[in-house]
Formats: sequence, C-alpha cells, structure tokens
Amino acid sequence: ELDTYWKNWMLAHPDKVEQVKKAREIIVGLQLKQTGLENTNKYKVLQQILATEKAETGTSGKVATLQRNPFFWLLLGQWTKVAAILVLTLMSIFVLSRMSLNPPVVVAPEKPDTPLLTKVTQFGEKLNFKLPDGSSVWLNSGSELIFPEKFDSLERRVSLIGEGFFDVHQDSSRTFRVVSGDLITDAIGTSFNVKYSEKDELAVSLVSGKIKVNHDSLEHGLFLEPGEQLRYRDSSNSFELTSFSPENITGWKDGLLQFTDAGFDEVIGQLERWYGVKISISGKPGHSWRLSGKYKNQNLDLVLDRMAYIEKFEYSIIGKNVNLKF
Repeated sequence: ELDTYWKNWMLAHPDKVEQVKKAREIIVGLQLKQTGLENTNKYKVLQQILATEKAETGTSGKVATLQRNPFFWLLLGQWTKVAAILVLTLMSIFVLSRMSLNPPVVVAPEKPDTPLLTKVTQFGEKLNFKLPDGSSVWLNSGSELIFPEKFDSLERRVSLIGEGFFDVHQDSSRTFRVVSGDLITDAIGTSFNVKYSEKDELAVSLVSGKIKVNHDSLEHGLFLEPGEQLRYRDSSNSFELTSFSPENITGWKDGLLQFTDAGFDEVIGQLERWYGVKISISGKPGHSWRLSGKYKNQNLDLVLDRMAYIEKFEYSIIGKNVNLKF
C-alpha cells in the first residue's frame, strides 16, 4: 500500500521525484538493525567471556595472569558500538555526497495498464449507464465514450466523441475529466453537457455546479457558472461564452427533439441521427428552411407529417429508408 501511494504521488508530482529518491536513500542507508538481548542473557554472555579469558605466555615461559575488570569490558562494548555507528555515519555521508555530485537517473514508475471499456450508440439509439465511480452518463445517438474499468487514485478521465450528458459523483480528491477533441473539461461534483458531433465546433454547457475548461491556448482555463455555454471553433481557434436554456441543450436525453430556425440540411441530419434512418431527396425545396418545433417522444411518421404540412412535400417510409419528394 505504501509503494502504491508513493508511486501515485510521484506521478502527480514529477518535479519532486528526485527529492523523494534521495530521501529514501538517506533513510535506508542510516537504518541500523538493532538486536536486543535480555539482561539475563547479557549476564551469561559476560560470565562466559570472563571465564574463558586465558593468560598470555611470556618469553620466559612464565604464565602472566591478565587481570580484567568487568566494568571495563562493559565500557569497551559501548565504545565499540559508538565507533561502529560513527564509521557507518561517515560512510553514509560520503556515499550521499557522491550521489549529490552524480545523481542517478530517476525513472518514473510505470502505471499498471487498466482495461478500457467503450460504450457506443448507433443512430436512433440512446444509452444511460453508470461509470465505476457512480457518475451517471447519457449518450446521445451516434456517440462513443471510452473509460477505464476502474478509475485510479489521481483522476477520473473519460474520452467522448459525439454528445453526452454527465451527472458527476462528487469526489474532491479525484477530478472528473472529459476529453473531447482539443478541450478538456474538469469537474468534481456537477452536471453538464458536452457536444462534439461536428468536426469544427464543440460546445460545453454547465447545468449545475462548476467546471473548468482547458485548452492549449488558454493559460489558466475558463471557469463556467450554471447556465453558461462555451462554444469553441477549431478552424479559427475562437471561444464564445453565452447563456442557454437547459431544455434546449439537455432535452434530448428526455426524448425531446427540437429545432430552432433550423436549415434544411440540419433538419435532415438530425432526423437521420435521431431515428436511425437514411433519407433520400427527390427534387428540392422551393425556399430556404427556417424550421422551429418540438417533438417529445414522437414517432418519425408523425414528425414528417407535421413538417410536410408546413414545407409542402410528400414522404414515404420503407423500413429504415425514407424518401422526401418536393
């Protein structure tokens, strides 16, 4: 558990890795394994040493008895320990000084590979599910979300293509991060919508809480308040901050199909995505479309019937193929 903690900590603080490595070397280098003896055992060992002390034999052949004081031996043992500690300390200082002059190359520990899961919706489909942390996700038609089987201890990162609504479970220790194109949206406990269906445009709409949107051209990122929408165009690298109506942005997850001054191509593309059909055109409209309308949980036949009455066309539906005739 400690190894995992420090590996994750070093990944989050790469500029501190060298200091952590040096600190570890100092601690490991100065740790001395101490083995203790009970007083009884210490006394027995001392008695054995004194009992087996032999006399030294001189050149004259006489035996000279060497008198020893027990307290002298005890003091000698203590000084031996002190000397050993001093020697080890000096050696450690020498080794650490050499390390500071020639520091070893620090390699950040590799993160274990976590299996990735992918949720995909086809045209005409929508999907609601929960992520490993308990956050709820709604995927609109023709969308894809990639996320790990288990979030790590540093962040909760997912990748989105298409459109998704996120109701994020609050966890102040791990930021929830949505990667969509060149934008990264950070949240902790909040709900927001991300739309990345068009190649050139991306929109992030905050419903509740607070989020931060990051981009390479933004030095400190942009913070959004509830009711604010950030639109980004890749071709011009431009940002636009506006207000929005929650129903207009998130109504799709509740079955609400709506158009606001929509042109002909926009209407056809939205119908194909919403109902999962292929629409072919015979003839062409007599004028430019600016269609507005709301259709909640309505089938395609009813929606086309209302549009045909306004825009004057005929239609036929055969399976997944639809033909509009002007």
